[in-house]
Amino acid sequence: MDIDSNIEQPSRSKADNPGGSNSGFVTRLVAGPGVSLLLMALVSLGTWTGYQANNMDPFVLQSPLTEEWWQLPLSTFAHQGSAHLYGNAMMIAIFGAVTVISSSVLRYHIFFLATGIASGVAHVMVTGVLGDSGAVLGASGAAMGLIGYVFVSNDISDLILSRASWKVVVILVLGVSLSLTLWSASLAVANVSHFVGALIGAFAGYFHLLRS
Repeated sequence: MDIDSNIEQPSRSKADNPGGSNSGFVTRLVAGPGVSLLLMALVSLGTWTGYQANNMDPFVLQSPLTEEWWQLPLSTFAHQGSAHLYGNAMMIAIFGAVTVISSSVLRYHIFFLATGIASGVAHVMVTGVLGDSGAVLGASGAAMGLIGYVFVSNDISDLILSRASWKVVVILVLGVSLSLTLWSASLAVANVSHFVGALIGAFAGYFHLLRS
């Protein structure tokens, strides 16, 4: 090694390596939404195997919530069929990719899992109060959270919400969450989970909780 030649050469800054930021984004993309999609595929395969064996209990979030804690994370990644998995995977691939542009992998995964669990728990509790022992599985609550986050945290929304009062902000956030819920509403869909997920995402977007 020629020590003198190394000393004489100026150090390269980040500006001299514009591809560095791109590689960082690709890394976050794979380690963030990429890992979520992989876990969704693997856990869903386990769910379908359990369905064939007539034992889907570990993968479905249902009452009472305190009996089997592993239903909380597993139900977020489990899906009832290939169409269910594909639909959620598309939303997570698109809006998860947008989210990790300005977020860290750790923040992304904490948000994804927390939103998925919270929206699932809300669905089970609300349907239970209404007299229906509802059960839920799937990442749609987390997906709605990502969509709500992107809708509220972008520059255009920032410009509008930064000039609005708290009352207007709350009304707009509720409006975004309700609109996303109605857009995806169906009798065969966990609508409560969708609304809560979108609501969490929208408020997280307003405070830029995922921005690193």
